[in-house]
Amino acid sequence: MNVKLFVIIVAYKGWRWYDRCFGSLRQSTIPVQTIVVDNASNDGSVEYIKEHFPEINLIESKENLGFGRGNNVAMRYALDHGCDYVFLLNQDAWVEPDTLEKLVDIHQRHPEYGLLAPVQVNAEKTKVSGGVIRFLVNPDNVNLDMFSDFVMGTIEEVYPVAEINAAAWLLPRKTLETVGGFDPIFLHYGEDWNYLSRVLYHKMKVGLTPHIQVVHDCKDRVEQPKGFGMAFDKWLLQRASDVLYPDSQVDDMIRNYLRSALVKLFTFHRKAFKANWKAYRYLRKNKKNIEQSRRKNKISGTTWL
Repeated sequence: MNVKLFVIIVAYKGWRWYDRCFGSLRQSTIPVQTIVVDNASNDGSVEYIKEHFPEINLIESKENLGFGRGNNVAMRYALDHGCDYVFLLNQDAWVEPDTLEKLVDIHQRHPEYGLLAPVQVNAEKTKVSGGVIRFLVNPDNVNLDMFSDFVMGTIEEVYPVAEINAAAWLLPRKTLETVGGFDPIFLHYGEDWNYLSRVLYHKMKVGLTPHIQVVHDCKDRVEQPKGFGMAFDKWLLQRASDVLYPDSQVDDMIRNYLRSALVKLFTFHRKAFKANWKAYRYLRKNKKNIEQSRRKNKISGTTWL
């Protein structure tokens, strides 16, 4: 198989997984070039990579770029160096020897897919990752044909889905040239859902490949630096910036949260008032940036790269 495949890993204090993650890529049945973007770990993991995995193209960031911006740096490098595909892999994940070869093979038979993802399983390979299960049972994402085929034992090699987290994504060059990179409006978490909506907006499919597995050992996550939290704010940002919703989405959300806040205020529901008022103020404050993001993400090209 004559393709140029770059594996991209954004790393942050993840040395406990590096032997399994990077080591698995050495066993790949298809040649890969590995790019690691270290997000200013400062814990000795950079030195560990240099000593034990000298074949890795290591990019040392002076600041924590987060997941999206870190990947963007490496995706730009891959494009500039003639990639046919990039495979985004979490630092706490690792592949089987034939994982990448099988994914590329499936994509070449199904080029309408702008993104393919294997099934994520736990470190013991005894269960499907809980995160993947939550995506698959989400009413907005569920593929009834896939569940029917599972029961009947007639599983196909790829199924269209709307959501799958970015622990292991295969992206063909066309996707990078059409959708671009991750939107930097997201610091950490939310950027993958935003990216998926953009893939779908640009008329490409997102696919899950049930016969192919990748291990995702997410039970022992590294604590992120202060400022990476605020789950509700991230949900608001994700929903408001989703290009699959109409352009009126931001104004509609602002108006609805203001209306809800006023109703809760005058009916003496103090806690609910505070939550709705907070959402209203957050969206008003970020309205300009969200609208700029939505406009840019609708443009076909190497956006953000």
